[in-house]
Amino acid sequence: MHSEAIDSASAGRAADKLHRYRETADLFEDRGLYPEYHRLDSAGTQPTCQIGGRELVTLCSNNYLGLAHHPRVLDAARSTLEVHGTGPGGSRCLCGNVDVLEDLDRAVADFMGTEDAITFPTGYMANLSAFRALTDPFLGTVHPYAQGTGTVLCDEGNHATVFDGVQLSSARRVLFQHNDLEDLERRLSWADRKGPRVVVVEGTYSLEGEVAPLPEIVEICDRHGAILYIDDAHGLGVLGAHGGGALQHFGLEGRADLVMGSFDKALGGTGGFLAGRRDLIRYLRIAARAYMFSSAVPAAMAAAMISALEVTRGGELLRRRLRRNYEILRTGLESLGFRVLGDGTVPVAPALLGDENLAVHFQKRLFQQGVFAPAFRWPAVPKGMARIRVTPMATHSEEHLRRALDAFAVVGRELRLVA
Repeated sequence: MHSEAIDSASAGRAADKLHRYRETADLFEDRGLYPEYHRLDSAGTQPTCQIGGRELVTLCSNNYLGLAHHPRVLDAARSTLEVHGTGPGGSRCLCGNVDVLEDLDRAVADFMGTEDAITFPTGYMANLSAFRALTDPFLGTVHPYAQGTGTVLCDEGNHATVFDGVQLSSARRVLFQHNDLEDLERRLSWADRKGPRVVVVEGTYSLEGEVAPLPEIVEICDRHGAILYIDDAHGLGVLGAHGGGALQHFGLEGRADLVMGSFDKALGGTGGFLAGRRDLIRYLRIAARAYMFSSAVPAAMAAAMISALEVTRGGELLRRRLRRNYEILRTGLESLGFRVLGDGTVPVAPALLGDENLAVHFQKRLFQQGVFAPAFRWPAVPKGMARIRVTPMATHSEEHLRRALDAFAVVGRELRLVA
């Protein structure tokens, strides 16, 4: 058979076996729900960004305190980069446990008010590792509990990475209604006591703009002997007198068994951590697969995050600026007639639009008006609950925010969403 014929037959077979994937992607594009991946010509963590030669106000970055470009953070990264280079060279167990990583562990634990901490290249990896490590044998049958006996009780509003992590384990997943304490206690009472029972909540729900009722959740877990796991990716740096997150906000530092945190939001970097009691962290150093089998956090990033933690601890002025910018945006959106979700505790302003196609059209018109704020829609949020999550940064000026509010006013009136 000639090479041309072989190539044609091979292409035909490839097209046939991949057609379902193509059709699914086509379906999303046809319905206008396929996400737009805009090519940014400048940093997406600054108050404004450059896209296609245009300057837009950035209202979608999680760089809440502006630390991604803070001089002290950048200096720490540069100096360590010269010593350690760009990558770790392997997992911490093999060859990557350089001194600055142990310094980062101690800095995180001290910042979070816990006994110890371990770090991961991404926050996603921290959530992927935790639940299998807590509920499954990690080496043959070596584990405090038998496989399949664990129960993970998840708030239905938890982040997708939590659900992915639970799915990787053999534990039974039990959902309870969002922030519903009675439902949590009822389902916890029903859970099998032969294995570990892990309650998972977010400290801060950024898509709803609200904080979890942690004092009551801590008390429920203590009373039932359940492990409490808090994903506080969006609370870290933002809430608490020194930016320690939702637990510090309530004066409950050290009261959770494990806290997951992210370096790539208020701290301005990338990576994640698990902080908690010393014996549990010691166990996770051998049981968390993404810690054992993945490369470590690059040393330059570790040094940057140590500096970011120091800046955050003394960052009261930055948190005040963030709060001021949030109040300007929330008040402005509500005065226009938008429904803004949240209890006012968390400095994000999710403007509820409802319909998915409407939200996609809204974000496109905002983009044309000079505002970069993509919509959250199904499956990221429930169907019919699409929204634009407006995320201010401490580095936004009042002029940036006024430009954004003017764009919301133009698009909202054009689509007859506001008067």
